[in-house]
Amino acid sequence: MTRRRAAFTLVELLVVLAIVGILAALALAGFGIASASADRSKAMGNMRAIGSAIPAYAADHNGSLPGPLWPGQLPELDPARSGRMVRELAPYLGIETPSQPETIGLFVPPAYRKAMGAAALATSRTFVMNMAVVDGAATLNPWGSLAGAAASSPLRLAMVPPSAWAFSDADRLHPRVSGAPWSANTPAEPVHGKRMAWFFNGSVAQVDTAELD
Repeated sequence: MTRRRAAFTLVELLVVLAIVGILAALALAGFGIASASADRSKAMGNMRAIGSAIPAYAADHNGSLPGPLWPGQLPELDPARSGRMVRELAPYLGIETPSQPETIGLFVPPAYRKAMGAAALATSRTFVMNMAVVDGAATLNPWGSLAGAAASSPLRLAMVPPSAWAFSDADRLHPRVSGAPWSANTPAEPVHGKRMAWFFNGSVAQVDTAELD
């Protein structure tokens, strides 16, 4: 008696291919979720490290915050360029001068690097500073200003409400970035899904857009 060789039918082959495709899609989705979570964790850790240098700077400068600073922060460390938080805090973070953006991991969140690409980092703004803190009936500019007639010195750390946000991720939809002349040098949307901010009380948290207005 002749045995017939077992073989896949076309339908069975299509079913197998469909199952493999589904499993591959689930694996890729899981990898994407894990990667995004790792990027958020790294960015929050970086913010905490940067924030921890701010009280140290203030302690060495009669209580004053770093500054005056520009609202949109470039990650490139150039000793000749004022207005950059990275320049003021470099001695407290062990960052050597001069340094290019691609070497300063603290000031370039991983997700931001993926969104903008290494070539754009030299002109990109990675963080936006809170230049208008509402304190009761007053509005304070903690970081001071370099803008011509509005130039001012930074405030003392103790003068700023601890509950106020100090700096956050920058993107074109951010209420403090939208309409700014440098907004094109930021990602089109929040790189972490929900923006993160460092607060003057030393905490880091994901925040809603309304909290940054």
